[in-house]
Amino acid sequence: MSNKKEEKKSINDMIIEEAVKQFKEGKIQNSLDVESYLDGLLQPLMQKLLDAELDNHLEYSKYEHRKNEKKNFRNGYCKTKKVKTKYGNILVKTPRDRNSKFEPKIIEKGQTKLTGFEEKCIALYAKGVSFRDIEQTLKDIYGIKINKDEISRLISTVSEEVETWKKRKLKPMYVFTYADCLYVPIKDDITTSKKAVYVIIGVDVDGYKEILGMWIDKSESSSFWSNVFEDLKERGVEDILYMCSDGVAGFKGSLEKVFPKTQSQRCVVHLTRNIYGLCPKKEAKEIIGNFKKIYKSSNIDEAKIQLEFFQKEYGEKQKRVVKKVEEFMVYLEPLFELPAEIRKCIYTTNAIESVNSALRKVTRGKGAFPSESSVYKVMFLRIRELSEKWKKPMQN
Repeated sequence: MSNKKEEKKSINDMIIEEAVKQFKEGKIQNSLDVESYLDGLLQPLMQKLLDAELDNHLEYSKYEHRKNEKKNFRNGYCKTKKVKTKYGNILVKTPRDRNSKFEPKIIEKGQTKLTGFEEKCIALYAKGVSFRDIEQTLKDIYGIKINKDEISRLISTVSEEVETWKKRKLKPMYVFTYADCLYVPIKDDITTSKKAVYVIIGVDVDGYKEILGMWIDKSESSSFWSNVFEDLKERGVEDILYMCSDGVAGFKGSLEKVFPKTQSQRCVVHLTRNIYGLCPKKEAKEIIGNFKKIYKSSNIDEAKIQLEFFQKEYGEKQKRVVKKVEEFMVYLEPLFELPAEIRKCIYTTNAIESVNSALRKVTRGKGAFPSESSVYKVMFLRIRELSEKWKKPMQN
């Protein structure tokens, strides 16, 4: 009794028998030869599927003689084209109909790469992999030959996504926002200079994190932050309860003009980084641990006790560190006027540190970027990956 299961098995048997035959003839000798044999099945398979698509479109098969009420017929094939796949390149011919109504879905008109190829290139680029290494990886793993110019053209298609992301609408309210910065070397017409790239992370009323945007500080003027906050407002942000920053010039004044009700706080992450930079490497972990005891105290009185201990412990041997901590107390003391739950969120460093670390990975070791646009692209792709992982709200 013939059925579909037996028919499928019969096809599989034919494939296996042919492979065994080639093995006996010495054409298949190792696992790479097996892969090559299986790869060779893709081209005829895709061609047959394209032909079958046209059959469905015309509602009759190639050699079926019947009256075609729609008066549409086969009209040969388009010019043979090369299509890149994860198994290598294949050659196919797209069938045509006389009325030019046929739109194939298996391999679309103008398509020269099968789905998944572009994503692999972009995913590698998003992780900071160089064009040269992307080229080599695709060749070694997938057998796909692609040059740097092709990769560059592919990555350039991300520009439209970047602009859409930069202009997207935001939520009306964020409870906490954190502004962070990293410096990236960027070329201009004459010289190369390091420019500040600021990223603002927001936490909404439900505790979900979101990167609100990124901005490159071109002029280092006070108007920069005014433009950033106006941008947030134009995109739908009506209120921000707390904004944490590194205390950069012009930040607080610009914030008060655009969001007058927002409470500006010095970011504990940035304070900690500044102190860490003054510590001897061997003692840094211990010193930072004792500094954290100050700002993590339950109240201001306990914080002062921890400060006294810090001064006694390091006053003689680490005078610069102690002086910096004493200077920072002016920023830490106002925090103790807030509820413990709010302080805990302001102290949270994971969100900022994870974003900063991820962005540094894709910018470090690349040399100077050819343009600001290239910086936006590589950082946007990394941010997109990070955002996919932020599916759960912050605890408490």
